[in-house]
Amino acid sequence: MKKQDYLILLSLFILTLISVTGKCSMDFSEFTTRGFEGKGPLEFNSPEDVVITRDGQILVADQNNNRIQVFDAKGDFARFLPAKVTEATIRFSPPANESNSERKARESEENRLNKLQNSFREPLGIALDNIGNLYVSMMKDDIILIIDFKSGNVVGSIGKSGKQPGELYYPMDIDISSAGHIAVSEFRNKRVQILDVNGNCLKELRYQEQDAKNNISSIAPRGVHWTNDNRLIVTYPTYNQVVCWEPYEGAVLWRYGGIKGSNDGEMNNPSFICNGVDGSILVSDTLNHRITEITRTGKFNAHYGKRGSAPGRIYVPRGIALTTDENLVIADQGNNRLHFFKPGQATLTLREAKQFALKDDWTNAITRISKVLYLQPNNEQARDLMVNALYYFGNEAFDKGDYIKAEENYRRVLKYRPEDGSIKEKLDAVFWASNQETIAIAVLVVVGIIVGLFCLWIGKVLVLRLLNKKD
Repeated sequence: MKKQDYLILLSLFILTLISVTGKCSMDFSEFTTRGFEGKGPLEFNSPEDVVITRDGQILVADQNNNRIQVFDAKGDFARFLPAKVTEATIRFSPPANESNSERKARESEENRLNKLQNSFREPLGIALDNIGNLYVSMMKDDIILIIDFKSGNVVGSIGKSGKQPGELYYPMDIDISSAGHIAVSEFRNKRVQILDVNGNCLKELRYQEQDAKNNISSIAPRGVHWTNDNRLIVTYPTYNQVVCWEPYEGAVLWRYGGIKGSNDGEMNNPSFICNGVDGSILVSDTLNHRITEITRTGKFNAHYGKRGSAPGRIYVPRGIALTTDENLVIADQGNNRLHFFKPGQATLTLREAKQFALKDDWTNAITRISKVLYLQPNNEQARDLMVNALYYFGNEAFDKGDYIKAEENYRRVLKYRPEDGSIKEKLDAVFWASNQETIAIAVLVVVGIIVGLFCLWIGKVLVLRLLNKKD
């Protein structure tokens, strides 16, 4: 393939990638539900936050059942957290030569943790750190409990009731950054605190807006979420707004919403947040009974879901989490169940096609692209990829001298991109290349005729001169 052809392909593929990332790229056309109202395994009473572990296990804060449920990646029940405590649980190994005062302090702490574990009530926000600890915000107790995920035992706590830095008053959601910093939203203190692992306050964030009486006042936060670049996204349900913070400087980077409603750019009681794809943000737009997707710069991208109780419908969505294969798990609180929204067959096949295309394996890519276009004839991403594939095969055939096949591929491009200005040049190149022998023969014939005529003319001139000399 010629250098300019490679450049054309590269340019087209870059344009395709730009078009893909600039549009709504999530698909939740298939769905399943798990669970219903009750107190047993896979039964819920007001489910709140959802977290997914690195190995795909799903954790749900089953708030009014006073527990956390753990499921495998398929949504099958695994266990409850915290573990049942029937007798004193040894959490700390006694040190060698432990003194009486040290023993009493250790036993006192163990008894305190046992009591917290037995009185576990109304978990709301949950978050996992990098070493296997689960942090749980206990709204009614103004405390964050730390549970060892493997054993299911409460191994520590952060905070106490109060309004000072490091104290908590009605903690709601929590999230842990890659640096191990804990963001916690406090509904009644109307602030977000950023804490270290010991519960020391590193920063307070207070968001203020003008109320109906034109007074500037702090707004109560609800959901918190660390982005991959250590920005903090916070929802403010009473103001129907999502705010992106540069947390350590306390600077607001962008806002979304602020108007109660169901149109694009409007929200109604937003709550939990999770990462989407390509840096986008997904927000539970709770009382609009939908999930809203926002771009990384705070612009509207899409809405997902509709109100209802039938499968595929959601009612008062709360916790959300996106799996590595882009399945969205929703705590469908109003229906007391989990909802799994999954990409459809066209999206999964298109994803495979993109992977083959990135490897320049267009033979495998084009079969999958064709399948996507059969399922969704107007899928723009698939149409753009098909154009790339047809250019590839057209150029390949041209280089091999198979001009009939090259022309066929180039002409097929117009089916998907009728306005493509490069096709005329390609078809012209095919015409001249495929007819070069005929053209060469025609040129030789013309040249031969011209030479013959020239020779006749010269002969005629010579004959006439000879005749004139004789006269």
